[in-house]
Formats: sequence, C-alpha cells, structure tokens
Amino acid sequence: MTAVAKVDTAEPDDLLDLLEIEWFYSTKEKLSPEDVLNGLLDHGLFAEKIPPCFTTVGLAELVSGSMGTLLDETNEHKLKEVVGACAHDYMRYEALRDSNIPRHMGVPHPEAYGLQALAIAKHWQAIATHCNRPKPAFSRIHVRHIGDGRVFEMNYKGAERFSFEEDEQKWMTGAQFVVEADIATCFPSIYTHSIPWALDGKSAAKKSGSLTKLAGNQLDKCTQNTRDRQTNGLLIGPHASNIISEIILTQIDFDLQKKGYLKVKRHVDDYRFYASTYEDAEKFIKDLGLALRAYEMSLNEKKTKIVPLPSPSEADWVLVLNRHPLPKDQELKFSEIRAFLDRALTCAQAIGKSTPLNYAIKVLAKSHSKNNPGDGDETPPRKLSLRAKRMYAQEAMNLALAYPYLAPMLDENVFTPYWYADLKDKIAEFATALVQLGLRKLYSDAIAHAIFLSLKYDFVIDLKDEQFKEVVKLDDCIANVLLLEYAKVREREKLEKAVKRRANELKTADQRDKDKHWLLIYQVWSEVELKGRDQGFLAQLKGKGFQFFSLPKHEDKAEETLEGDATVAEAPATPSEAKDEA
Repeated sequence: MTAVAKVDTAEPDDLLDLLEIEWFYSTKEKLSPEDVLNGLLDHGLFAEKIPPCFTTVGLAELVSGSMGTLLDETNEHKLKEVVGACAHDYMRYEALRDSNIPRHMGVPHPEAYGLQALAIAKHWQAIATHCNRPKPAFSRIHVRHIGDGRVFEMNYKGAERFSFEEDEQKWMTGAQFVVEADIATCFPSIYTHSIPWALDGKSAAKKSGSLTKLAGNQLDKCTQNTRDRQTNGLLIGPHASNIISEIILTQIDFDLQKKGYLKVKRHVDDYRFYASTYEDAEKFIKDLGLALRAYEMSLNEKKTKIVPLPSPSEADWVLVLNRHPLPKDQELKFSEIRAFLDRALTCAQAIGKSTPLNYAIKVLAKSHSKNNPGDGDETPPRKLSLRAKRMYAQEAMNLALAYPYLAPMLDENVFTPYWYADLKDKIAEFATALVQLGLRKLYSDAIAHAIFLSLKYDFVIDLKDEQFKEVVKLDDCIANVLLLEYAKVREREKLEKAVKRRANELKTADQRDKDKHWLLIYQVWSEVELKGRDQGFLAQLKGKGFQFFSLPKHEDKAEETLEGDATVAEAPATPSEAKDEA
C-alpha cells in the first residue's frame, strides 16, 4: 500500500523513473535515439517522390560500424577535421508539382547524410525535449513510429488527428477570423546557423562556435555537410531535414506561445490561427513575421490572408468533389467514374493545378474513407467491372500525360488496385509516351517513373537506342541509373555503354560533379575506382556488397473476374495535406 501511495503522489518525471520507463515515451515522438538513427538511414535518404526501387535498408548498421564513434572525439580541432572530411555535394532531382513547375529536391551523399543522422541520434534527447516545449503542440507533422522501421511520412495521419479536429472546432467558438499564413521557401531559406540559435539560445550560440560544447553547433556543421558546407538551405526530401526544420520552427512556435497565441496549428510551414477580432488577426501576422525574421526567414505574402468565419472547412473544389455521389458498396460503372473525373478536371482547370485530379484518383482507389478513430488503416478498393477497370486505367493514363504530376501515383492508386490481364500492354504504351513527353519538356522525373514501370512490369519501352541516348544527355542521375538497369535487363548493349560512358567521364571531373552523380558512379565504378577517386565511404559500401537499387517485381495475377481481387490502397490525403512538402 505504501508503494502505491508513492506512485500516486509522484511528479510525472519521478513516476517515469520509478516505473523505469524510458524518457522518450513521454514525448510526442516516442522514439529512442536508435529508432531515429535506423529510421533516418534505413528509410529516410531517398525522397518519397523518387521511384520506390531505391533503398537504403541496412545502411544504419554499416554507418554505425564505420562512422559510429566519429562524433565522440573530444579534441575541438580534430573533431572539426573529422566532420569537415565528410562534406559532400548532393544529387539533384526535380519532381513536378501540381502546377507542372519542378520542385528542386536533393538526395544527400551517404557519408554526409550518415554523419548528420549520427549527430541527430547523439543529441536526440535534447532535440526531442526542445521540440516538445510548445504546449499545446502547434506542429501536426513530425517524426514518429510509422511502421516497418520508418519514422516519417509527410502526410501521415496519426490517431491524434481526431482530437486535433475537435480542438479546431473549439477554437472556432468566439473566433471571427482565421489567419492562413505560409513561410516563404521554407527549407531553401533556412540558415543552418539558426539551428544552435534555436536549440542552445542565441546568446550562447553567438559566444561559442565549439562543436564539443554545443549540440546545435554540431548539428549545424553536419547539416552544412549535406550541401557541401553551404549555410543556406536544407535539402528537400531527406527525412533528417524535417527534424532539423522542426528544431527551428518549434522554437518559433514557443516564442508565439509566450505572446499568448494558443489557437494555432502548423502543417510544416503552413500556419492557421483563430482570431477573435480582425485586429488580433493582423497582430498575429505581424508577430509571426517578426518571429520568423529572428531566424532569417519570412512570410510568403501572396499566401498569407485573413479569412472571415464561418468559412468552409475545406477548399471549394474539395466540397464539390465530396458532394459527388459515388456508390460505396455497389459496383462502379465507368460512366460514374468518368463523371467524377470530369468534375475533378473542371476543378483542376479552374484553380490551375492538378491537385483535384490527384485527390479524385485517391478517392477512387479505396472503397471508403477513415472517418472514425476506430476505423482500420487499410481498406479494399472499390468494385469495378472488367470494362470499368480497362476504361478507368486508360482515362487515368490519359490524364497523367496531360498532367504529368499525376504519373507517379498511378501505380499505387490505379494499376495495383485495379489490375487486369491485359493492363501491362497499356502501361507499356503509356510509359513510351511518358518518356517522349519527358524528353520534350525536360521532365526527368516523368522519364524516371516510366522506366521504373517498365522494370516492374517487365515490358519493352518502344524507343530506339538513339532516342534513349537523349535521356543520358539530360544528365539526371536517377533517370540514368534506371536507364542503366533497363539496358541490362533488356540486353541493350549500346545503351548500357552510353550510360557507362557518362559515368566514366566523371572520373576526371571535380569532386562536386562526382558527388552530384554519386549513385551513378556507385553503380558503375569498381571498389578500387571509387577508393582512388576520393569516394572512400562509397568504396567501403561497395566492398560490403551494399545495394541502393532493388529491381522492382510485380506478381502477375490470373485473369480476373468482373469483380476482381481486392487489394489494399491507402486513404487519400485530406485537402490540407494535398500540398507538397516544404
């Protein structure tokens, strides 16, 4: 009885100690340093927009073995040398946005990223404690257990989404306006020296540049390394960038809370604040602008606005699509699908973006939405007749050629849930057209996804070697690596030689050019060639047989009946989540 009494009266931190519960279980992330390290290195190097045939599973173990003690150096001068030696430039990748304007993403060199991940894991308790200071939390997107060792997904909807919805509904009581604000070019504008400003305090950070004394300085330097020592900007894509950005943004959240702002939510770089008066709304915009300015960032004036309440909870186009009648348990006819897509197309043309089509395709991929906390995460696809499958797949591919932003989503949301026996031939025609479109418009990601489809579904893209060599000239590393694998599988020797020739030209290039194409040279060069050209870490990985590329496979089904087989498809993103990552 005495022991129970002690537990009842203990403070929360004492209670954790008494029960021998690890500190991280009291944070919103609930991740240990090991969880973070494994998640970042085994699943967080390649951006989600890149074809899913690239993998880093097993990288955490290799990095821990070869680099795990580097940051333990206590001599300041030696530590700076060790950290500086891991700096590299990064691989570029352009992913189309819903406006058909490319988003410049980056795939960091594994050595630079490995050290950054080690630094984050080493200082994880300080980072997590810092990021949990705002109470209530403003941030809706953060690292956490996603499943299969992954710790981040841009549009992941945790169980707390329902309590967040309830909070916002409460905030509307008495509110007359909502402020919608956006940080201008968030990740590219982040100044790495602001990491120690946020984590350790500006005063302490400006007094000391020590890597051994301040965690923020170490994180700053290791983050610079992923962009070849540049202090401006975070790479868009790697999951470590989301952790680094949260260090700064949660400090801004905390600064706003100290000024009395509590009815706020933040989705990466998007803010919503519920204001009682127009003057309060204007004051929030001013205070947010000042808080951002303190960390060398600014508001996007074009996307910042004050909206009178009450207002629809979703964008106009979402309301239009959600009102469209779609049978849930009955078999869908193609005429019903086309009517829904036509409405989505009208909305897309009205706003000048393909987001409504993206949303519509995800809605069609599953039989119902997750509306309640108890609903399962997995739902089967809708019931389509064989004719509806054929017509819908073709319509989706036609739309993707008009709006190539849609192309990467078709495999998961159309081909997989609504597979039928002759679909492979149609995908082959689509992939051929997609490569041709990519060459005309310089859409290298469209080309990459087309080649990925050909590898997964084992078909020939109807282009000659000379046409494919134009892909090599685009000099996109991801597209060239995929083209190399395609040439090997299809035994296209001239094409394979053309890609390898480009890789071997890099032997005489400067270090930055080698780094920009690190994946291509890894696939082509030998261990000895890598080691002799200042790519020692890649040489180590090569020597251990590490593979960044995994040939995608498709398990062909037997010819289906009119009802087809049910396969799992993910839920569509909510409208606020339709926005790409920062």
